[in-house]
Amino acid sequence: MHKVLVPSRSGVHRFACLALYRALLRQCSPSAAGDAPWRDETKCLVQQRFRRYKRLQSPSQIANALKAGYEAVDLLDRTSKGSQPDSHKLTAILSQAKSFKEQYAAEQRRVAELIRPKPVSPRQARKEETIRFEQETSRKHPDAPSILDRPRLNLNGKRKVPVLVNARGIPFLRIKKPQPRNLSGVIRSKLEKRWNRIVIRDRLHVDLLFAKDEDAWDHLTRAAERPTWSEEVKLALDNVYDKIRETDRQNRELAESMWNIVLEERKLAEKEDEQRQLNQSALQDRTT
Repeated sequence: MHKVLVPSRSGVHRFACLALYRALLRQCSPSAAGDAPWRDETKCLVQQRFRRYKRLQSPSQIANALKAGYEAVDLLDRTSKGSQPDSHKLTAILSQAKSFKEQYAAEQRRVAELIRPKPVSPRQARKEETIRFEQETSRKHPDAPSILDRPRLNLNGKRKVPVLVNARGIPFLRIKKPQPRNLSGVIRSKLEKRWNRIVIRDRLHVDLLFAKDEDAWDHLTRAAERPTWSEEVKLALDNVYDKIRETDRQNRELAESMWNIVLEERKLAEKEDEQRQLNQSALQDRTT
């Protein structure tokens, strides 16, 4: 069997095509064409045709394309030297290519109008709905009640009991999904603030070791000062610990309040379910 040769993987073929491409672009450069009105348009046309024909594999099509490229080099060379017939021929070629491009674009627009829009898949619909929900909930509504103003005694429809969620130490009540964007931002900012304090705490522990070395050196040189280096670092470390403990205490109290809300919501949901069942049984008795 004959060996199948893929032109795009042939070094000789690639070298010939790239050499022709450079020659055509060189003819469209300011040094060769000057300020000719056809220079930019011709350069764009050369680039488009090479992108279109770069995947050709038919020997006859490749030969015709290379022949047309060599003829274009000669045509551009004669046009840049002032040949009027070649200049008119190049102008006709460019106008013809432009008209073909406009016709093709118009045909594509007509085809696009005839084709029915593709129905949105359920997954894409859910994704778009989630994006719209995040945009609507990017900011908290000014009249929105606090989450701690629960349980609500009067509701339209069946009561949905919230779920207490622990987001790495930050408690919040999840009413439904998807989660509001402003709630996600609040949780993220609290977690980043706590993590920054932890980073500062760890860095102060390292600084405390250096401060103790400074105090030892001051003691040896009898140049001790008040307050000492380690005392200042300890004060900063105690301040960071107090802030971390305070935020943890607030989160613990908030979690307890939210858990009490969940328990009360469960009790109200059970009572409402019992009342709903009694009403249904009473309605059935009346109908029978």
